[in-house]
Amino acid sequence: MSEDQGPATEATTLEPCRLQELADELGDPSPALGFLSNYLSMLPDRVLSISNGLCGHNAEASMDAILSLKISSAMVGAMETEDQCQVIERMIREDHFDSAIRAFPALQKSTDRCFAEGPQLLGKARESLCTTPRTSL
Repeated sequence: MSEDQGPATEATTLEPCRLQELADELGDPSPALGFLSNYLSMLPDRVLSISNGLCGHNAEASMDAILSLKISSAMVGAMETEDQCQVIERMIREDHFDSAIRAFPALQKSTDRCFAEGPQLLGKARESLCTTPRTSL
């Protein structure tokens, strides 16, 4: 049974329909794939920015970093990461930095999983976006 848990985790890391929606809006899968690639490569720095802002109790820096990650996560379909960002965003808005700091490891775990699975996620996204029939031809 434990062998089946790996693919299930991978399947829930990104919601493919969100990336498909982005590709459809742009009219081409290439920019959507580029956005996903940039998203994944920027995760470590974004997480560091959030951590630094939270530890320094800097509301402006924390909010800027968390909103950036939340929005980009929504665009690529990283739903768990988006949800974690929403939780921390609420805590920052309520000036509960200690709670936000305690919630941070869950966000970091989610982003670490996305980053670690990045090559597989990009490969699956390329397959699904490039094989989806286009109706605008």
